[in-house]
Amino acid sequence: MKKALLLVILAVITPALFATDRPALPPGFSWQEIPEIHSTFLRPNGWFFRQETDKGTRAFFITKEDISGGGSFHTGLTINVFPHLREGSALDQGKALVDKIVAQHPRANHWNRQTGPFEVFGCLVTDTDNSGTSTVMTYVLANPKTNTLYLLIFESPELAWSENSEIGKQIMSTMSLDDKF
Repeated sequence: MKKALLLVILAVITPALFATDRPALPPGFSWQEIPEIHSTFLRPNGWFFRQETDKGTRAFFITKEDISGGGSFHTGLTINVFPHLREGSALDQGKALVDKIVAQHPRANHWNRQTGPFEVFGCLVTDTDNSGTSTVMTYVLANPKTNTLYLLIFESPELAWSENSEIGKQIMSTMSLDDKF
């Protein structure tokens, strides 16, 4: 049985716990297993899950809106995984990605933490596009040992952020990732 790294990332990221068991399931959530990337995420009850692969990037979505037929969502988590990068360093690419977001949003709240074998970069920004203004919480986890990069983006319309931010923090603060993937 593989030893999984259980990441508990609170509002400020705390040290990782190594465990084979998951923490207690918070009320209103179920576990969403993603065997393709050896991970498990929280999924709020009544929310939807979708996955797709494009050009070597594995994308997974846990969303409030049903996007099973394609389309977009307003509230939810996007998980992009770039496994075993052949070119460049996951660590350098992860840092550069968050640096680019922060450069485009000078008032962004951003951070960087070491959590077990993962280097975690993150930021919280407000962004405006054709569908309106959204608050976007981004975590980039780089595993230098396997050169794998995880990009986690939780977004919600700005007007609904106060009700959705706690859900987003809960999802993004409790996940299980295999540190060997």
